Amino acid sequence: MALVHSAKANFNCSGFFEVTISKTFCICALLRVAVCLGFSGILDPQYRLITSVLGWTAYLICRTVYFQGFNEGKKDLKILFINNDKGWGGGQEHLKDLVIELLHNGVEVHFVVRFGSKSSTRFRELGVSVHQLPGHGLKDLLALQQLVVLLRRERFDIVSINREHDLLLTALAWKIAFPCRKSGRLMMSYHTATTRKQLLLGSVDAIICVSEHVRSRLLQANPGFTGKVSVLYNGIAIGGPPSVDKFNFDRHRRFFQKDGFPLIGMVGDFFKNQGEFVDMIPQLKQSFPALKVVFVGDNSDRALLDPLLAKIDMLGVENDVIFTGKVPREKIPDLFYDLDLSVTTYRNEGFGVVHLESLAAGTPVVAYNEGGFVDIFKGTHAGVLVDGRSDDFIAAVIDLLNDHENRFSMGVDGYELVKMKYSVQGMGQNYLAFYRKLSGTL
Repeated sequence: MALVHSAKANFNCSGFFEVTISKTFCICALLRVAVCLGFSGILDPQYRLITSVLGWTAYLICRTVYFQGFNEGKKDLKILFINNDKGWGGGQEHLKDLVIELLHNGVEVHFVVRFGSKSSTRFRELGVSVHQLPGHGLKDLLALQQLVVLLRRERFDIVSINREHDLLLTALAWKIAFPCRKSGRLMMSYHTATTRKQLLLGSVDAIICVSEHVRSRLLQANPGFTGKVSVLYNGIAIGGPPSVDKFNFDRHRRFFQKDGFPLIGMVGDFFKNQGEFVDMIPQLKQSFPALKVVFVGDNSDRALLDPLLAKIDMLGVENDVIFTGKVPREKIPDLFYDLDLSVTTYRNEGFGVVHLESLAAGTPVVAYNEGGFVDIFKGTHAGVLVDGRSDDFIAAVIDLLNDHENRFSMGVDGYELVKMKYSVQGMGQNYLAFYRKLSGTL
């Protein structure tokens, strides 16, 4: 009894060295018992049966004590998210929403982030453990060492890599931390489309892609991982259905109070082919002289913005274009309430959470039939997917702006689609089921 109590006391310690000492203590005790009983059996053959029974009993006791102490106090799942990025954008917002749902379901969540990054502050606001690693470059070796220590100390059920650039560092740390027997499962999440060869992707046990588009692009360059890939869609927080006023083209606007019908918006960073839609504005204005086009997104990068501004000036549509800059997340529903139509000319979107936000506000979408958002709109009445070029896109926009009844009907269907398939609660449950299956806790 003293042996068991002493070992169990050590297991209640959370540090790596205490756990290691406890494990060694149990193994040594087991060997000592086995040796003593073995000699007894050799000296007196009639006791060999009882020696075997007692030996196995001693083994099972030590094994039970070890794992009981190791698992004591553990929650349903213990997950580490690797997000060693210096910025904060849509991917981090999605991850934050997911973590909130996981916390509601009893999951213990940890983050690895870059030292001093925005993520270190914003993820810590969730009340989770945040571990900061040094920045990239010469400090990678220090980051590797710190990550190895963290993995061995915490023994996570799931380690989820959430940026392509973190795969190499994390996979190396994983191999060093557990050279013989793995502890938990390592997985990779892809939120953007890539056709690059992924070094050390074979180290992971599972891969999540946020759309079929992301999945197909990944497998183009990494065809050997088809069996490891699953597609899990993003979700958003969704409130009540759009008000009746939304479906009045002459309604009072909440965000763009000085503007009327038609108001078209494109939301996203300024590398997403906004220039192609700017080229369409003169033709659209022939049908709708009062047209206003809104570009929503962080416009602080002059290298991206200046070419767009030059094109706007060249076409003479500077009075028809509005730049909002980055809009606070809580204002997004009002912004989409004001828009009569949401558009995108970007063909390589990973998924397109902004389109879910548009649909949730009752605003239909026109997009090319390429990219992750095809999964959202294909086979639905919530948006129009255009096969073809700019002329076909312009025609689709004009048709919808002219047909109020159809546009409003699409707005109603869009809200119902998001409510049914893309709620943040549904996303949380889908990810939780995936994590449990991967870790073997189902």
